[in-house]
Amino acid sequence: TYPVSSAQKRMYVLQQLEDGGTGYNMPAVLELEGKLDLTRMDAVFKKLIKRHESLRTSFTTDTDGEPVQRIHDEVTFTFHTSVLGGQTEQEAAAAFIQPFDLSQAPLFRAGIVKVSDGRHLLLVDMHHIISDGVSVNTLIREFGELYANQELPALHIQYKDYAVWQEAFKKGDTYKTQEAYWL
Repeated sequence: TYPVSSAQKRMYVLQQLEDGGTGYNMPAVLELEGKLDLTRMDAVFKKLIKRHESLRTSFTTDTDGEPVQRIHDEVTFTFHTSVLGGQTEQEAAAAFIQPFDLSQAPLFRAGIVKVSDGRHLLLVDMHHIISDGVSVNTLIREFGELYANQELPALHIQYKDYAVWQEAFKKGDTYKTQEAYWL
């Protein structure tokens, strides 16, 4: 297990108070036109999950009751596929948004809804504890690159590295000096 960042700790506590709601879900709907290779899409999502530890992270508490993050080597990911049917596009997107159990990775889901032969909705939802606006843009960019069969450079730093650095900083003299000043 690894420490959580300050932002993750705040979100973990708030999610517990919300009792499993969807207030911290970060959904996105992308309209896709043309022919899709659903097998390739599924493989690309699995590559992203393998590439980014945050997509394989769950959260729990340690023996002191403090939130910690656990990075899993592998997680079960299901790429959901459906046909629009009698729902509106908005209803299909809204139905896709479900609460996440922070103790169960991945805190990320994706699916495709077929609207017509040449039109689909790509639905993506993830918990804010593992992502933000910048990381969503990174995932969208990398998804496109991987779908186009491009190779991506290896990642040398993951988010947990930042959380570890932040935890070490909080125990250092500089932090304590700043804290004393503000207190």
